[in-house]
Amino acid sequence: MTLLRTLIYYLQEAFLDLRRHKALYGFAWFVVTLSLFVLGFSQYLTGNVNAMLRTWGRDLEVRVFLDDGVSPERVTELTRLFEKDPSVASVVYVSPQEGLKVLERIAPAFKATGAGEADNPLPASLALRLKLPLNLDRVTRLVASAGQMPGVAQVLFDWDWVESLRTYSRFVSLLGWVLFGALGVAAVFTVAAICRIIALNRREEIAILHFVGATGASIRGPFVVGGMALGALGGVGALLLLLIVHLLIGHVAGPNALLLGWVSHAFLGVGGQALLVGAGALLGAAGGMAGLGSIEHWAQ
Repeated sequence: MTLLRTLIYYLQEAFLDLRRHKALYGFAWFVVTLSLFVLGFSQYLTGNVNAMLRTWGRDLEVRVFLDDGVSPERVTELTRLFEKDPSVASVVYVSPQEGLKVLERIAPAFKATGAGEADNPLPASLALRLKLPLNLDRVTRLVASAGQMPGVAQVLFDWDWVESLRTYSRFVSLLGWVLFGALGVAAVFTVAAICRIIALNRREEIAILHFVGATGASIRGPFVVGGMALGALGGVGALLLLLIVHLLIGHVAGPNALLLGWVSHAFLGVGGQALLVGAGALLGAAGGMAGLGSIEHWAQ
C-alpha cells in the first residue's frame, strides 16, 4: 500500500511539472517522438519486406521456357525428368495462354498494350516449384543442366535480386537502429536538460526534502516518472505518425503498385508497438535519472 501511495505521489508531481512546463516538455516530446519514429519506420519497412520474402520463398520456382514447336512427347519427358530431381517439389506445364493471363494479373499495365492471344509473345514453359528449405547449390546445378537440355530455350531463376532485396532490408534495419541510437542519445540529453532546468526552479524544495531525511530515490522519483511518462507519450506519438505514413503509402500505392503494396502490407505488430512505447519510457527515465545528478549537490 505504501508503494502504491508513493507511485501515485510520483505521478501527481510528474504531471504537475508537465502542466507547468508545457513548452519545455513539448520540445523534449518532439525529440523523443522523432527518434522513436525513425526506429519504428525502419522496423515497419523491414517487417513487411521480410514477410514478402517469406511469401515469395514459399512460392519460389524455376521457370523453364520451351522451344517453339516442341513436341508433347518431349514436354512429357522433360516433366518426368524434372520431377525426379530432389530439389523439385512439383512441375506444372504453363501454356502460352496461361502465361499471358499470369502476366496481365501481375502487371495490369501490360493488358493496356492490347496484346492478345493472336500476337502472344510468350512461349510455353514448365514451372518447377522448389522444395523447402531451399538448397541453393543443388538448384544452381539444376538450372545449369536444364539449360543444356534439348527442347529448352531458356531457364530463369532470379535468386540474385531476392538476395539483394534481403541485403537492403538488413541495411535499412541497421540504419534505423544507428539513427535511433544517435537520436536516442539526443533525446536523453534533452530530457535531462529539461529536468535540470525544472530542478533549478525547485532547488529550495529539493534541499528541504533532503535535510528532513527524504531519500535520494524519493526526490528523484517524480523526475524519473515524469521522464517515463514523456517517453511513453513520445512512443504513442511515433505510432500515430507511423500510422499516418502507413495509410499514405497504402493510398499512394493503390491496388496496382506491387512493390509499394507489399511494403505497406501490414502495420507494425503488437510487439513492435510495445517496443516503441517501452523504448520511449526507457529513454525518458534515463533522462530523468541523469537530469538531477547528485542529490547532495542540490542540498549545498
